[in-house]
Amino acid sequence: MVIIRNPVLKFTVFFILPIIVLILFIGGFFSSRVEPGYAKEEGKLITGLKVMTVEPTVSEEMYKSDGSVMANNNAKVATKIMGKIKAIYVKEGDKVKKGQLLAVIDTSDIDKQIQEAKAGLEEIAQARREVLAGIKGAKTGYEFAKRTYERFKKLYEEDGIPKQKLEEIETKMVGAKAQLDALNAKLEQINAKEKQIKAKLAYAQVMKGYGEIYAPFDGLVIKKIMDVGDMAAPGMPIFVIGQDKLIFMSQIDEKLFDKVNLGDELKVKITTTGQEFVGKVIEKSNSIDPMNRSFTIKLEMPSELDVSPGMYGKVYIPVKSEEKIIIPKSAIVRWGQLTAVYTVDKNGVLRLTFIKLGEDYGDKVEVVSGLEKGMKIIADNVAKACDGCRIK
Repeated sequence: MVIIRNPVLKFTVFFILPIIVLILFIGGFFSSRVEPGYAKEEGKLITGLKVMTVEPTVSEEMYKSDGSVMANNNAKVATKIMGKIKAIYVKEGDKVKKGQLLAVIDTSDIDKQIQEAKAGLEEIAQARREVLAGIKGAKTGYEFAKRTYERFKKLYEEDGIPKQKLEEIETKMVGAKAQLDALNAKLEQINAKEKQIKAKLAYAQVMKGYGEIYAPFDGLVIKKIMDVGDMAAPGMPIFVIGQDKLIFMSQIDEKLFDKVNLGDELKVKITTTGQEFVGKVIEKSNSIDPMNRSFTIKLEMPSELDVSPGMYGKVYIPVKSEEKIIIPKSAIVRWGQLTAVYTVDKNGVLRLTFIKLGEDYGDKVEVVSGLEKGMKIIADNVAKACDGCRIK
């Protein structure tokens, strides 16, 4: 047995040395060494997953503007007479043909005027017959008196009769002429009155024609403003009729005035029905509305669309192009309130990667953060995937 007498050596051997050995042991000095780096993961192997590479897509930024379906030409149909609406033969949405009877106004007052005028014309005709008969007789009497006067005038000139006798014959001739002139004057009065009555009759017949309301052109009834029994008045619309050809009209912010031109084809979505179409700009206002700082455009619509005037929609105007990362919605994983995808590393290991979504594109969606070009993700069947799993 070795006995250590030196106190310093004794302290070193029994106190310092054990502490050093303990530190080396804890530090793994006496264990086998592991090279630095990542340990190879051996997660669960999954098959049947589709992998896609993230590639930016060129997308156009769109300006959306509200609009409505309208008839290209609207007409407010009214009557020119005052009267109650007796009948209406169409309803809103009905298609009509030019000249089709739409409504009837009560014209009983006008009918009375027509009857009175016709009765007045019959009286005039009777009075004319009587006057003409009188004129015929008066003319015969005057001509006889005139011949008698001329004969007696010769006799007077030959001193065959006294002057008094000639004056008597002349007086009879003058009386016959006055009677004939009076009858002719009465005939002129009758003719003038007849003209007045005929004018009133013609006017009443024209006004009666206004009691029937007809379609001004082929189109459809956009709005029925009045009903049977309502009092119609001149200038007050009863219907609004629009042409069959429909357009989409929208007011666009003035900052896009140079972005929209005649002939441009723009996407339109009718919100009411969900239908989409591409319409050509057929009209653009040349001035800016000072009230809302906008200008108006009209786009033609396909005739096969099942839409009606007044339906609401939106028109999409491209303003600039940019690259966006767009992925199928089938790749999205919902993690509570968060969204993620499974990315695939170079060793085929899946990692749950959280992302932030942007604009919706139907069955696809924009990713605004979390993914970069060239990354690989699981495109579908994400329910089979798991964080740390492997694919071939």
